[in-house]
Amino acid sequence: MDREIVRSLWSGVHVDWAYLASNGASGGIVVLWDRRVVERVEEFIGNYMVACSFQSIADNYRWAFAGVYGANSDSEKNLLWDELAGIHSVWDLPWCIGGDFNVVRFPSEASGSRRLRPAMEAFLECIFDLNLVDLPIAGGTATWSNIQSWSRLDRFLISPEWESHFPEVW
Repeated sequence: MDREIVRSLWSGVHVDWAYLASNGASGGIVVLWDRRVVERVEEFIGNYMVACSFQSIADNYRWAFAGVYGANSDSEKNLLWDELAGIHSVWDLPWCIGGDFNVVRFPSEASGSRRLRPAMEAFLECIFDLNLVDLPIAGGTATWSNIQSWSRLDRFLISPEWESHFPEVW
């Protein structure tokens, strides 16, 4: 990804980024930040995420962010949970994780869904194991729709420590 593409997303001169190239027409991830606000300490590019540990310029607070794009196939969804658990164990930091997880937490988050599927259970287990909180959605119940059906696939998950440091986020 070159600077021209990044500038089309964010025109500031202080922008920096990390990315995972798309696989065909889907799956690309870019994480952007303002170097005047945070300094990237480390980065990890996985198959389903881009994770960066940051240090805030104002107060030297260390934290981590991961942008994710989950697999469409239920049989591959655990690969994202494994990546998240792995980097979470290496970087013992407050976390914010956001993106398209391509799975809902509960049947009520998708039209026509009536029972808890194994992929949902695995997602819930990942959230619990990593001690994350799902931020509430504003302005509706769905983040994806094709007119006939809808679901909440996109979300932000945060650790209690991250929420304590950034209480104004929501």
